[in-house]
Parts: sequence; structure tokens; C-alpha cells
Amino acid sequence: MLTDALLEELRCRGEGADLDYKAERYPFAKASDDQKSEILKDILALANAHRDSTGYILIGFKENPPHPAEVVGLSSQGAIDDSRLQEFVNGKLESKLDFRYEEGLFEGQRIAVISIPKQQRPFYLKRDYGKLAREAVYVRRGSATAIASPREIAMMGAANVVRSEARVLLSFQTPENQSLPITFQREFLVFPKVLPDFAEGRNEMFYLPRVLPVNKNYWRDGAYYYSSWRRVIQIRLLLENKSDFSLGDMHLEVRCHCPDGESVSLLRADCMPEVPDTSYLAHVRLERASQLMAVDERGSEPVAHITMGTVRPGQTVCAEEDLALLPSGSGRYLLQARILANEIPTPLLIEHEFDVAGSVTNVRVSDLFASMDALSDDSEG
Repeated sequence: MLTDALLEELRCRGEGADLDYKAERYPFAKASDDQKSEILKDILALANAHRDSTGYILIGFKENPPHPAEVVGLSSQGAIDDSRLQEFVNGKLESKLDFRYEEGLFEGQRIAVISIPKQQRPFYLKRDYGKLAREAVYVRRGSATAIASPREIAMMGAANVVRSEARVLLSFQTPENQSLPITFQREFLVFPKVLPDFAEGRNEMFYLPRVLPVNKNYWRDGAYYYSSWRRVIQIRLLLENKSDFSLGDMHLEVRCHCPDGESVSLLRADCMPEVPDTSYLAHVRLERASQLMAVDERGSEPVAHITMGTVRPGQTVCAEEDLALLPSGSGRYLLQARILANEIPTPLLIEHEFDVAGSVTNVRVSDLFASMDALSDDSEG
């Protein structure tokens, strides 16, 4: 799903050759051919439109000029499966069309997005279907849809100028801007499954003003703090466009495959735990609405989504924040990054394999108490 920041940007724009709003979900699963031809026509028209970047159909949005489009939301009934829509659309076309259908939540309401990257045109039907005619080239002109003229079709063909393949260099580096090693030595701390509340018998060790509420999770926060920092691997991502043309709307999808029996967590490096506080006056992080790196943990494995934007020829850009990887144990891990851009028809896959070794240390409650006492003294000093 598109990031909230990009959705917010899109809804502030009016409809045009690269953007269409639909207040209701298209009929699909039990729809007639005439009804299903509506979604087919809109996808074709946007795919054939003259534009410089990805085109979007935002579903569950209602245009509200001069204000941003209103988020009206969709019913949970009638959700469309991307694979079925892909099969339906491409089964009707003369050539394969690259697009994606996604449903998700935005501002607490269900919405859907159809994303259509810029690609070679024109697209048209192999045979009549519903209200659509065979070999007619439907095109979006501004906010309207029409059948392209012969001259427009000729211009589409002329725009399909053969150019060199996109060349991209993705570097995995350390925070010190060195190449990421292939071996790491880390320590894996194991704490008791049950840790006491901080209020249970140890408050006398610290001076706490009565006006501040006690952080009962202080010991648990400490266990998380130590276990995270002893095993973390921080990764800096640099992307260089070695093509002779710009790459627009570049995006990275980063995941890490684990050895059997192990797992991994992914975090923005600036989300690593800070030194725990005995009160609730701990540091408060304010998330920026326009974050360009976010970790999605809803699937079977965490995936970091990183927006890189438009990268000009010869330009090198760095991800907004370093990536923190927390392996659960020793073994061989495989870091994978998919590179997507408007001018890259098939995502590029870059991999980096590395070994993690280290001891497993069982930490007693008394040892945790002593370590946290020392940590508190250091922070106060």
C-alpha cells in the first residue's frame, strides 16, 4: 500500500492524466460484463495517458475542489483480489499491462489504490468486451476518457523510444560508511520470562519526585534495551543511478531471510530503544508525517519500505534513516532489497549474505538490577 504521506499528497491534487478518484469500489466479483468493463476501461485509459510518472486510481475518495479529496471509505464487502483482477485485465489485452491493486486503511477508513507505472503504450483489447470495443485505444485526457485518435496512437508509438536498460548500484554499508561485512560477532541475552514491576521493593534506590508517575516497566524496558543493543546490526543504504536518464518514484523493499529456527526484527535506527527512565518522563519520539522509511510487520516477515524519490543520472542518494536489524540468534542471514522505479519494468533484486555468530548469555534478575543501577549512575553523571 502507498504510504500515508503519498496518499495525502495525491488527495491534494485534482484529477488529471495521472490521477482519478472513485467514491465507490468497482463491481467485480459477481458483476456483469458491462459492469466489469468499467474498471477495465479506466485502467486502460490511465495506462494509455500521456504522463511522466505512475498513474493512480484512488478508490474511496471523492473529489472536493478546491479542498483535498474527501476520504469517504469503502465497505468491507466486495473486496477485489489483486491476482484475479490481474488475470481478468491481462486476459483481455493484446499485450501485458503492469499494474497493482491494493486495499488498506487511510485515516481509519478502508480505501483501495490501483497503481499503473509508466510503460510502453498503447494497450487495447483483443476482442469486444462489455461496453468496450476491440482494438479501440482508450485514453485519459485530463479528467475525461475518450478513444484515442490515429495521431495520438502514432505519438504513443513514437514515445516508445528504445533506450538503454536502467543501471542501478545499491550499496549496503555500515553507519561509518564502510562496506557491510559478511560476518558479525554479537551477544544474545536471555532474560527471565517474568520480570517484576519496578515498584516492587526497589523504589528506595532512586529519588523520585512524588509528582512523577513511576515507570513500572523499567526492568522490562532495561531488558529490551540491553538485548537490542547487544545484537543490533545497523545498515546504511545508498542508491546510485548509473543510467543516462532519471529514475522516478524510486522505492526499496528490504527484508531479511533467517536461518531455520531464528527470526529477525527490522527497525528504523532512530527507533532503537533509548536508556530507560524510572519515570514516565522518558524521551518522547514524535513521528514525522512524511517519513520516507517505514517497517511493515503485518506479514509473515517484516518489510522495510523506503521511498527514494526521483534520482537523476549519476546521483547517489541515501535512505532517510539507517536500518536496524535485530537477529534472534547465530546463523546465516540473507538481506534482500527490491528496487522499484517507473522506468524499471521488473523490480531489481540485490542480495547480501552474512553470518552472525555469538554466545547466548542467560541474565539473572540480580544482574539486570546491577546493570541498570550502573546505567542510571552513568546517565546521571
